[in-house]
Amino acid sequence: MLYGNILQTTKEEKTGVIRFLNQEYEKELLEYPYESPIFNADASLWAALTVYISAQLILYRETKEADLVNILPPYSLEITPAAILSADLCLRFLPDMITQLKLIDSEDALIGLLENILHTWHYSGISYAAQVSDLELTNLPSNPCLHQLYANRILYYKKESLATHPIFKDTVMANLGIFAKDFWDNLK
Repeated sequence: MLYGNILQTTKEEKTGVIRFLNQEYEKELLEYPYESPIFNADASLWAALTVYISAQLILYRETKEADLVNILPPYSLEITPAAILSADLCLRFLPDMITQLKLIDSEDALIGLLENILHTWHYSGISYAAQVSDLELTNLPSNPCLHQLYANRILYYKKESLATHPIFKDTVMANLGIFAKDFWDNLK
């Protein structure tokens, strides 16, 4: 369904989204290593709105490029491990959305805005091409759960630039163990 303008959400809808995302987070927690961060409702709702509005902008847009920043505001609170994992429930879909948007219009200003979001929320963008040297990774080792999940995702997407980064190299190599040559032959 296409709308003539960006659909606004009600308080009840937002409450329902938070409840649903919290349930999904609780399901994913069952597979998280170490002690998991608690659900961050603010980050999760911000991410859901970001993906929802971005999808609307991809499908139908009368908005001027200058207004995109106002429509998709950045996250205003501290980005903690709990925020990263809670936001990832929705932000993990941004790489595929950007890929589709590039097929529609490779010059679209929305691409840069969404790429900036993935640059900040890089755990959700591991599958997307990013300059590793520009990413803020220094706080990741402080949370064992997020650090291990990050390493798992690096292995899943075989992101060599991240796998060889000093913050992840030991964890990635430990995960591969003696089977490193079998699973990822060109990783040095």
